[in-house]
Amino acid sequence: MNVIAGWLRLAFRDMRGGVKRFAVLLACLALGVGTITIVGSTGAALQSALLRDASTVLGGDIEARLSYRSATPEERALFEGFGPTGEVIEVMGRANAGPNTAFVSIKAVDDTYPLLGTAETSEGETPIPQLTAKTGDSFGLVADPLLLDRLGIAIGDTLELGSASFTLTGTITHLPDQIGGGLSLGLPVVISTEALTATGILEPGVLARYRYRTLLDGTDFDTASGAITDRFSTAGWEISAPKDATADLARFFDIFSRFLTIVGLSTLLVGGVGVSNAIAAYVTERQRSIATFKALGATGGRIMGHFLLQVMLLTLVGIILGLILGAVVTIIALPILGGLLGITLAPVVDLPALLTAAGFGLLTGFVFGYLPLRRAQTLQPALLFRSAGSAVEGGLGWRDYLKPGLWLPLGIALAMVFGLAVLSTGRPIVVVWVAIGSVVAIALLRAAAWLLQRLLRLIPPLPHAFPRNALKAIYRPGAPAPVVILSLGLGLALLLLIALIDGNLRTQLDSESIPDAPSFVYMDLFDDEVTMLTDYTAADPEIESFSATPMITGTLATINGTPLAEREADVPSEFSGLLSGEIPLTIAEDIPEKTTITEGEWWPENYDGTPLVSVFNRLRAPLGLELGDKLEFRIFGDTVTATVGSFRDYAWRDGGVNFAFLLSPNALADFPISYLGLMKTVPGAETGVQKRIIADFPELIFVPISDAIETFAVILNGVTGAIEVIGGLAVVSGVLVLAGAMAAGRRQREADAVVMKVLGATRGNVLWAYLVEYGLLGALSAVLAALIGIAGTWAFVTFLLEIDFRLDLMLVVWVVLATIALAIVVGMATTWSALSRRPATFLRQES
Repeated sequence: MNVIAGWLRLAFRDMRGGVKRFAVLLACLALGVGTITIVGSTGAALQSALLRDASTVLGGDIEARLSYRSATPEERALFEGFGPTGEVIEVMGRANAGPNTAFVSIKAVDDTYPLLGTAETSEGETPIPQLTAKTGDSFGLVADPLLLDRLGIAIGDTLELGSASFTLTGTITHLPDQIGGGLSLGLPVVISTEALTATGILEPGVLARYRYRTLLDGTDFDTASGAITDRFSTAGWEISAPKDATADLARFFDIFSRFLTIVGLSTLLVGGVGVSNAIAAYVTERQRSIATFKALGATGGRIMGHFLLQVMLLTLVGIILGLILGAVVTIIALPILGGLLGITLAPVVDLPALLTAAGFGLLTGFVFGYLPLRRAQTLQPALLFRSAGSAVEGGLGWRDYLKPGLWLPLGIALAMVFGLAVLSTGRPIVVVWVAIGSVVAIALLRAAAWLLQRLLRLIPPLPHAFPRNALKAIYRPGAPAPVVILSLGLGLALLLLIALIDGNLRTQLDSESIPDAPSFVYMDLFDDEVTMLTDYTAADPEIESFSATPMITGTLATINGTPLAEREADVPSEFSGLLSGEIPLTIAEDIPEKTTITEGEWWPENYDGTPLVSVFNRLRAPLGLELGDKLEFRIFGDTVTATVGSFRDYAWRDGGVNFAFLLSPNALADFPISYLGLMKTVPGAETGVQKRIIADFPELIFVPISDAIETFAVILNGVTGAIEVIGGLAVVSGVLVLAGAMAAGRRQREADAVVMKVLGATRGNVLWAYLVEYGLLGALSAVLAALIGIAGTWAFVTFLLEIDFRLDLMLVVWVVLATIALAIVVGMATTWSALSRRPATFLRQES
């Protein structure tokens, strides 16, 4: 203990008065640790809120739902026997107010709504049932505030839904079950179930969802669910527990937080370079002390222990600062984020997130600090005395890297980093690829820096002094070029990767980028309506095409007699929608366009044998399907069994419509089928065609593709905004690392400037030499960052997102120019003192 106490006293005494030297080290660690703290705490808060509010999001303790009819009196009586029960019906519709119209998502509720939670409206504490009650000949309606702008109405004005008249009685502020309803393409409105009946919208074949939510009184979920299934086994009731209502959101938040964690780790990686630079600079400044220690008989191990102890103490300080930064930002951000998402997020910092961030920070400090210290440990006292105040020549050779004393501690630390990353993300494959990508990026940047220095050495001396000195400064011993290129390249490559992915996603949301993208999508069309729209298309020159696809909803119940729920553990999360409810189904006589049969055969014309199904090829492995397997679908309470006759693939990126399961026509011969219609107008004619169709066919429900794209764009803005903020922190780390690298060579810069001035150079000559050097380093860093970012984006969007890659050349150009400017500004700011350094003063201090 006395030995350790003595080491600590010496370490603290040696660091006294030198805290400023470690500003970059502390800032890099604090930024990386703070980022991981924010990401981890936010993800934990989202998951905790979903778990806490699961019953409120569902609307009860249990939900039973159908899509083709309401509950019978017998079924309703069973539900109410478990406890208070409420009915909610969801369907799409179109609201009209004079010449204006809007596509709306209707939620029809009864007098019990909401069973849990509080519905907040512009009318204060007035309950929803009172706001939606009938007054005279008009029903009440509460709507999203955007509907008022879309229809040009105000509270108290009238509007129409189907055949019924409504009075706008308030606007929606927050509905307790709104977040569990998923993405809605229409503007939300709330009416009574009585009013929905009066609209005439609920015709046979219309896609609607009937939900019955119950607050269990003296009965648990399993008992109630089993009773419903046993008593009404053929009705096709879908039963959901509270955790099911938040499953999709939980999965999205989990993926989102894991991705942000990866970005946070990238920020910490960039910061680690700064840690290495800061420690190398500190070792350079302490060379006289190291030489003195060694001259007095100190061993290499004693030198390593002394400075490693200092580094770890500083790392602890950086971790504490990062945890404080992350905690403060988290506490401020969580209530704001909760308001945007419509859920309550308590301003609490997650303890596991703090421990994880601290672990990453501790390991980063060790990994990036160990090599510079080992390098100093191997140097001889005479060399250290000669090099005091300037760059240390020599260092680790390849034989040194083979010694267990070097690679064993680093290997253990890196293994711990990998294990902690896997533990925090839950995705070992993703961590492996991130690690590979990081190693490749670092190797490319270091190789490029080495190649640049080698090439510059081969250039004959230039006739002018300042460009000659600028080029020599890049490849001289101890030059900061490798560090500058690495630090700038990593941060900018990450930011460019995020920006290019964002741009590619937005390009995909642009309907003009999809060759056959429709202008309008019609839902719930019947045979006579399809005929009307087909004739209307032929008569209107501004409409290019109209097509209708049969569509019905059902659930995939069993595979070869095995309930699908038993296969849930084997199905990846991206296909979990097949297990959680109804899916769209269709029939086809002929093979759809842009579809390829990968195995099996298509059914013949006028086929009337055993029902067949063609399955999307990507579902084959996740569901364990083979030709000849029996799939049982539950449709409108009845069972349809079809044999897998083929697997197929289709070019979904070219627009059009396709389905995961495509049945032979005879499979659904006994069911009422509606149609999904796709209409494409000539460019620029969407608005005029939309107005004419609304006037001629007011009863038809359709969605302009531009509205759907706007809805997705809002979601994308929120997601990419958060990612860009975290990615921006990586650039901030890169700037800090750049500043640290420049500052670390400040003493050498002063010496170079003094030599140039003694030889007759003016301040302008020195300034131009620095500008050329920094500009060249910035340009190379930017080009390399652009290449890495472009390559990473191409791989991500091509293989993971499976969309077409598009390069935003102007964005890349701006990044290159900004990086050059950044390198010059930061370089000049950190080495400005060298320009005003007087030769006599400098030489006296060195003597």
